[in-house]
Parts: sequence; C-alpha cells; structure tokens
Amino acid sequence: MKKFLLVATVLAMMASSAFAAKKIGAFKAEDLEGAAHDEALFRQATLTMFNVWGTFCPPCLHEMPDLGRLAKEMAPEGVQIVGLLYDWFDPAGRRSEKQIAKAKTLVERTGADYLHLLLDDGLARYLGDFSAIPQTFFVNGRGEIVGEATGARSAAQWREIIREMQAKAK
Repeated sequence: MKKFLLVATVLAMMASSAFAAKKIGAFKAEDLEGAAHDEALFRQATLTMFNVWGTFCPPCLHEMPDLGRLAKEMAPEGVQIVGLLYDWFDPAGRRSEKQIAKAKTLVERTGADYLHLLLDDGLARYLGDFSAIPQTFFVNGRGEIVGEATGARSAAQWREIIREMQAKAK
C-alpha cells in the first residue's frame, strides 16, 4: 500500500508540474518602428493577449479591426493586446523593410493600432511550436502563459475568452 501511495504521489507531482504555467523569460523584440521591447512589457498589464498574425493571412486581417476596438475598450481593465508579426523577413530570413511597410499599411487600414512586435526566435522559443495563425497566447503580469487559442474570433468571442483569461491571470 505504501508503495502504491508513493508511486501515486510521484505521478501526481509529475502531472502537476507538466501543467504548470510556462513562463516567458528574458527576450528582446522590435516593434514595427524599430523600438526595442522586452519582458517588462508584461508588468504593464494584468493580462497581455499576444496575437500572432501574418500579412498573408485573411482570417488574421479580418479579426484585426475587432482587436483594435477591444484593445481600447479593455485597456482600463489592465488588458493589453500585442500583435506578433510572423512574416517580417525576406526569403533568406533577413529583415524585410518591404514586409514591415506592408504590415504597417495593414495595421493602419484595419485600425489595429495596438503595439505590434516582430516575432523573432527569442520570443518564439517561449511560445512553443504552432502550426497555424492566427495563434493567440495569454500572458499574466508575471510572464506566465495562462492560455492560448488557435484561429480567428469575433469581438464578442474574444471578449468572453479574455474574461476567462483574466480570472486565470490572477
């Protein structure tokens, strides 16, 4: 019986650590204007919604006007929305001013006037593998990932998900 309890305890500890929040550590990322940002970004809000998007992605572009409105609406509640531009490089993997200019035009056209960072390897390693965009990650003020979602949503759907994530962010 003691052996069974020991095994059960060890398995429970392993399972709980597997579900522990992943933490985003130190990173440096540029915004569309070239300004540097780091993990201090999380301390500016109780919940940060990282939305990975691409200039080639119709669902991404479709939801950006709603995200722009939500960013303004939810800022007083301590929620910030940050776009992570996926395709800011050329075919050789170098920074592409043409792609960044295209992204700026799309941000302006869609009214998504919240902060947009270039998704680089440093930040991507914390977010893990994802095979589709838009991909959204929710991060609390301590830099812990408290949830994620794949696919585009309406403003009403995002509002509901954000409310759930605010509860988890505490």
